[in-house]
Amino acid sequence: MNERRLFAEARAIASPVGRFRGLALSGAVIAAMAAAPSVAEADVVGTVFESSTYHTGNIDGQGDWSKTGPYDVNVVNVNAFPDAAGYGFGSKSMQSSNAVVSGSFGDQTFTPSTVDEAGETGASGNGYSGGIRQTQYKARFRIGTALSTEQSGLYMSVSPDRGDGARMSYLRFEDHPDGVHVFFDEFVLNDFTDDDIATLPRNASHLIEFQIDFVDGAGNDQVTIKIDGSTVKTGTTWEDYFRDVDPMAPVPTVDSLLFREGGGAGDERPAHSGKGFLIDDVRIETTTPGANVGPTGATGA
Repeated sequence: MNERRLFAEARAIASPVGRFRGLALSGAVIAAMAAAPSVAEADVVGTVFESSTYHTGNIDGQGDWSKTGPYDVNVVNVNAFPDAAGYGFGSKSMQSSNAVVSGSFGDQTFTPSTVDEAGETGASGNGYSGGIRQTQYKARFRIGTALSTEQSGLYMSVSPDRGDGARMSYLRFEDHPDGVHVFFDEFVLNDFTDDDIATLPRNASHLIEFQIDFVDGAGNDQVTIKIDGSTVKTGTTWEDYFRDVDPMAPVPTVDSLLFREGGGAGDERPAHSGKGFLIDDVRIETTTPGANVGPTGATGA
């Protein structure tokens, strides 16, 4: 995947056509929700793929995951990958490769969404997210390679999203001879960066963490990336990219993760089908720090 195409993939933005992930609620439930006070509490959704909800095969429709395109993303038995025996993934995980790629967004792989979205006060869910607006988004997952040897040309990007490809941050994982390189893209001074922030050994799985603190105003959101518990990058979101595209339009909210196999002709790697990356222990949280925290009580005896 050449450098020009990498940046094209980072710049691309989804069309408004996507998928709506809402809940059908009765009138009584809606009325009760409307009458309830808006209390900003943490909202968490997670997947470990171990329950009977998940079975081997296409990830689409399993446990509220979505993947309506033809991508090579599946629930797999970990014991089918001897090199992953020490990853700590349990019996099942998600497998993803770039055997099939495209420039689209809404049909790629999305996690379940939290009930409560996160974003700035004026951000928009555009029909894809909702709930009580929170100011902080956290996501984490474990990732490893299906093989202990290099899978040449293998890559995948992961982004906080609301369900239609309106990405607010971005990590890309590429398999190189010396390990899996992790790239972080942010939008600064009217352009995207593409920083190589870490190289992951293939002999273990690795814990990847996003934290986004949304702050009203331009260019001041903060993104923190941790790998295996250590902070490897702090930066900002793509909020100013959306403002540059349409200064009158609100920036997007986030409530899920997008695992994307983007690209064009020549980027697909059919040889990686059924292999690529293994992903597990996915967790997403939206919250507002300090909400519902009262004053500190007196120190006891």
